[in-house]
Amino acid sequence: MIEYYAAYLISVGIGIIAAIVGLGGGFLYVPTLSLIFGLDARSAIGTSLAIMIFSSVSATFWYQKQGKILYKVGAILIVPSMIGSIAGSYLTTMVDARILVAIFCVMLTLVSLEMLVPWFRFLWEFRIGPSFILSADVPQQGTQPVNRIWYSHLLIWGAAGGLLSGVTGTSGGAIFVPALATAGIPVHYAVATSMFTIILVSITGAASHVSLGQVAWPFVAVYGIGAATGTFLGTYLATQIHEDQVKRIFGILLLGVAALMFQQKVLTGI
Repeated sequence: MIEYYAAYLISVGIGIIAAIVGLGGGFLYVPTLSLIFGLDARSAIGTSLAIMIFSSVSATFWYQKQGKILYKVGAILIVPSMIGSIAGSYLTTMVDARILVAIFCVMLTLVSLEMLVPWFRFLWEFRIGPSFILSADVPQQGTQPVNRIWYSHLLIWGAAGGLLSGVTGTSGGAIFVPALATAGIPVHYAVATSMFTIILVSITGAASHVSLGQVAWPFVAVYGIGAATGTFLGTYLATQIHEDQVKRIFGILLLGVAALMFQQKVLTGI
């Protein structure tokens, strides 16, 4: 019983972090389930994806009330991310997963530098083909400048986020948030839209693991309740944090994610 209380408190903390920076939380759910509660790697990944349904739905609900979700942007991201997720899962059967993860760790490090170093650019904005106009009203800041968003940008980086999800069992938010920010979308809106996008990606991934019996349901229940609580708190705290601070938090956290992922999946092969 004590382990379930501990699991709840851990998931509340992860949920808060996930909601603030727009990540599903899988980068922390997987290692805590494996290292603290002893789940094997496949069950930890499957359970993590199921938990992310709770955190992403909860965050989406509260961000929707704040009017920060860009549904059109999210809908465009979802399709390529799902395709990328399937492709990533397939790639792991053809190529040593450690090589793929190592590549993504380098990529995440470069993304984190983009968030931390103003002049550094890694996620370039693709401006190919058709586009659409987007504007956003930010509380206490008024209407943000109108931005032109290219479909190609969303499709390419959506696929990249899905590929990351398929290879590592995480949500893809590590790519979605900075890619949206690169397109000129305010970070708070990028975070909220990323959480909306993660819902379907998590459902798709979790469903495959359920069919394989790789989900620990007691931990899904406990972590799920804690994640929903944490994301509620996180969506409130996010409104109190300036956009530049969110970028710094995201960048630092992403460096940690890359290091943890490299240590666990490349060096030790967990």
